[in-house]
Amino acid sequence: MWGLIFAHARADGRPISIDTICHACADAFGATGVTIALTGDLAAYEPVSATSPAAQLSADLQVTFGEGPGLAALADRRTVLVPDLDAAETVTRWPVFAPAAVKAGIRSVHVFPLLLGAITIGVLEINHATSRLLLPDEIGDSLIFADAALLIQTHQLVHLGADPADPRLGQVERWAEVHQATGMVAAQIDADLTTAFVRLRAHAYVSGRSLREVAHDVVARTLRLEPWMDNRESED
Repeated sequence: MWGLIFAHARADGRPISIDTICHACADAFGATGVTIALTGDLAAYEPVSATSPAAQLSADLQVTFGEGPGLAALADRRTVLVPDLDAAETVTRWPVFAPAAVKAGIRSVHVFPLLLGAITIGVLEINHATSRLLLPDEIGDSLIFADAALLIQTHQLVHLGADPADPRLGQVERWAEVHQATGMVAAQIDADLTTAFVRLRAHAYVSGRSLREVAHDVVARTLRLEPWMDNRESED
């Protein structure tokens, strides 16, 4: 697996990054998409790299709905293997996320936590458009990719600093807009950042849009959220 990661880095002409690992993992498994999400100040699931629109959508759905296999892997600090999102027990466990993901073309999800001692710093999520159960050797390979992501991320934090502009950190610019929107909503509703983030997520859920879409409108000042959770939001 490391050979595939190095090959991708050479092809890109840059050092190994979170993005490199995601794309190498997607190629190794023929995945519809691979996402790496990290824990953050506002949410437990902040996507920093996604190889496809489907992978990004899976992350968006989990952040917006507050449920899903990625969040479960973070909370339980263990691997979560979901061979069929359309299975009855899966829909019962995640009644909002599972149907939405299936509708978006995601049928199976396999998530591996990035564990640093007693701390879980993020997850590696592998998606397929068909129902699929990973074989034991594939699970072993997935853990290698997860370890590689953990190594790169800890190196970034320790040696390079947490600079979002550094390409080795992953594609964080979209999530940065969510942070900016949260600050604006906090000022609009006179609340702390955690409350503002919940308010932002609630609006995304009710309106049937992704959190990033709502955040973009807030930053663009075409949407202003009110303190109360009703239909009084103003859109310019």
